[in-house]
Amino acid sequence: MISLILLSAGEGRRFGKRKQFERLFGKPLFMHSLEKVLGKFEEIILVLPPEDLDSFKLPQEVKRVQGGKERQDSVFNALLEAKGDIVIIHDCARPFASLGLFQKVSQLGEYHGKITAIPVRDTVKRVFQGMIIETVDRSNLWLAQTPQAFKRNILLECHFRGRDEGFFATDDASLLERYGYKVGIVESSPLNIKITYPEDMLLAEAIGRVLGYGA
Repeated sequence: MISLILLSAGEGRRFGKRKQFERLFGKPLFMHSLEKVLGKFEEIILVLPPEDLDSFKLPQEVKRVQGGKERQDSVFNALLEAKGDIVIIHDCARPFASLGLFQKVSQLGEYHGKITAIPVRDTVKRVFQGMIIETVDRSNLWLAQTPQAFKRNILLECHFRGRDEGFFATDDASLLERYGYKVGIVESSPLNIKITYPEDMLLAEAIGRVLGYGA
């Protein structure tokens, strides 16, 4: 069984407000991810801010879970409710992740987890106090995205260990890496952008039109 966890509980500090509720092609941003996966997975868990748990009419099959202070807290809350042997974690701030990407990343094979990612395209500079220290070899550098998938029992163990140590990671794969588990890569698309700043909505509208979202 696969449980899909959709994260939509962030405060949107860099965006200036809760971006997951911003309208993109006539619907809240989080709905683009939710509608894509309805009926495709045995369990769907939507993580929302506490005050918004009942703010939206959702299909009965969608389980609502209260988000936490940090992203890691929100994932932890959802993991405690999830029933699947495999869990997929996705940030609803990425509205263009394809259904095929969700399905592909969940095929773990020999790995304890897999993430979607794209190779770094630009030249990378290491900078200290405004001065370039070195040019970093980009041949083995990838930019992590979501969805990411994991064996639930292992991810939950890593969350417990991280909480005990006071370690907060920017994604769930970092927790597995910290504790020595194997995480694989599924190549994604540059179109799988994350809405972080207000100007990203302009890019999302352009990408969405190309993909037919506004049709």
